[in-house]
Amino acid sequence: MRLTTKLTAFITFLSVLAMLLMLVGCAFSVFWLSHQRVENRVQVLATEIDKAMLSQTPAQLNDWLTRMMPVMNAEQLSLHSNHHTLLKLSRHEHQMIEDEPNRFIQFDVPLMHQPGVSLRILLLDPAKTWLRSITAAYTLGVLLSVVLVMSLLLLLMHRWLTRQWRGMEQLEVRADAIIEGERQTARNSDIDEWPPKASRALDVLLADLQEAGQQRLRIDTLIRTFAAQDGRTGLNNRLFFDNQLATLLEDQETVGTHGVVMMVRLPDVDTLSATLSPALIEEYMFDLVNMLSTFVLRYPGALLARYFRSDFAVLLPHRSLKEANSIADKLINAVDSLPPMRMVNRDDIIHIGISAWRSGQSVSQVMDNVEMATRRAALLGGNNWSNGEGNPLDAGRGSVRWRTLLENTMSRGGPRLYQKPVVNSEGKVQHRVMLTRIFDGDKEVLAAEYMPLVQQLGMSDSWDRQLVTRIAALSEWWPEETLVMPVSIDSLLQRPFVLWLQNMLLQCPKAQRKRFLFELAEADVCQHINRLTSVFRALKAFGCRIAVNQAGLTVVSSAYIRQLPVELIKLDPGLVRNIERRTENQLFVQNLIEVCKPTHTRVFAAGVRTRDEWQTLVGLGVAGGQGDFFAPSQPVNSNVKKYSQRYGI
Repeated sequence: MRLTTKLTAFITFLSVLAMLLMLVGCAFSVFWLSHQRVENRVQVLATEIDKAMLSQTPAQLNDWLTRMMPVMNAEQLSLHSNHHTLLKLSRHEHQMIEDEPNRFIQFDVPLMHQPGVSLRILLLDPAKTWLRSITAAYTLGVLLSVVLVMSLLLLLMHRWLTRQWRGMEQLEVRADAIIEGERQTARNSDIDEWPPKASRALDVLLADLQEAGQQRLRIDTLIRTFAAQDGRTGLNNRLFFDNQLATLLEDQETVGTHGVVMMVRLPDVDTLSATLSPALIEEYMFDLVNMLSTFVLRYPGALLARYFRSDFAVLLPHRSLKEANSIADKLINAVDSLPPMRMVNRDDIIHIGISAWRSGQSVSQVMDNVEMATRRAALLGGNNWSNGEGNPLDAGRGSVRWRTLLENTMSRGGPRLYQKPVVNSEGKVQHRVMLTRIFDGDKEVLAAEYMPLVQQLGMSDSWDRQLVTRIAALSEWWPEETLVMPVSIDSLLQRPFVLWLQNMLLQCPKAQRKRFLFELAEADVCQHINRLTSVFRALKAFGCRIAVNQAGLTVVSSAYIRQLPVELIKLDPGLVRNIERRTENQLFVQNLIEVCKPTHTRVFAAGVRTRDEWQTLVGLGVAGGQGDFFAPSQPVNSNVKKYSQRYGI
């Protein structure tokens, strides 16, 4: 209840209570005093009659009592001795006494000096009779008028107080919004806010806070850029590229990861600075980088980096040589779309080296192979590409084979489920990440390899519905575990899937919904933040929790942390790798933790491999982590069996 409401209600209550007490007191006083007065008169009359009967007979008292009856408003007076009536006087007939508008009261008073003799007197009750009179009606009318006037005055006073305190109400509402974290919507003040100095001070503080928040976001973006991007082109730098490649080559899931690395060698435009202006050189470099970025963005999970001067490296995880060769052909054909430039031969402008890699190799081996392939392409002359020596012949799967494999997987009940625990800084399991793999007859395939095909073939909706249903049923077997729901971004952007998800959550108990954790990539969240805001709020209303993973993989603003109800943010494994030796990555983690401090969001690390990495992360303030340092991925079936035995299921 706001201050003005409390004050108005309190004053109104006191006023009404005072009026009620006054009315009750007045009414009680009138009735009690009138009755007390009549009773005193009767006692005085009984005393005088008792004294008179010491020397006179009752008949001699007849004249005197007849004169006294009008004075006392007595209608009947009688003296009784046992069962005999000594004297009886009456002013009116019996019918007059029983008249309804009048109310009478009877007193029986024994005489002290006349044993056995008592005085019975019937008097007109002045209070009750007065209430039935015209005077009483007039008085009550006046009283009701006073009450009406007082009520009207109270109403006017209430409205006056409301107007006077409206400014404070507005200030209080804005303060409540600020406390709840809605600083963006509460930053504009009203001219009627009171007290005005407090309102202006709040405006100044909010403006400073907003400016500081924007400055922090700019610093966060600069730190991300410094840690991952090349200063000239805006692409990823060589160190970030090597970290990502090394993380993939280690194959933490032990499923035989593979992929392709491409190196695109362009003319060294810096050698043309003597003959061309810097503006033309920068424009031509922009056109080249834009062409490369356009092609790389078409492939999910691909990474483009400026490796050295005019050499650009492309990392294509889980891709085959056939796909890489196709990309190289498209890049060579796209050269014709570039604007002409003096001193540059368009027919000999791009040379591409391609090298496949598999888990177990080192970064230096892979990059040496792709470097040799790039040199071979340059020696051949003209715009061309070349495969590295020793590349395995891997034709990959076509769309038909992928669709067949995915449909067969769904018909068999869905992919295989694995789980990896995520522990907090105290060593306790915070939640479990649900990982999916499919078996193609020879080996298991990771979700990072087949999920792009699921989205490309339009199977995201049915795939995620089946997966969410399985994990929801699985959570009933694990009553103490929080499970991650690996829902794709394509499904959450479709309204039919969101409605189905809400209906599914309504069928789950509230305690079970609190153990659902939805994870999405940071890049997807920032790209579709406007459409995901309502979805995240609905999930939060159901009691579910939201997490963002792959933080630091792309350069995005951290503003989403305050706009969305995110509970956890997980650092990308490439950022965590060898963080004890990467001061720029440590700076990024520290800054991200500072951004999360005003909110309830906590920072976790993914892909922790060594004790040194974990100790460094804990020292920086990370709340938890996951990775092979804690526990590898395990099939879900073994855990279900353990829990079923534990709970007797």
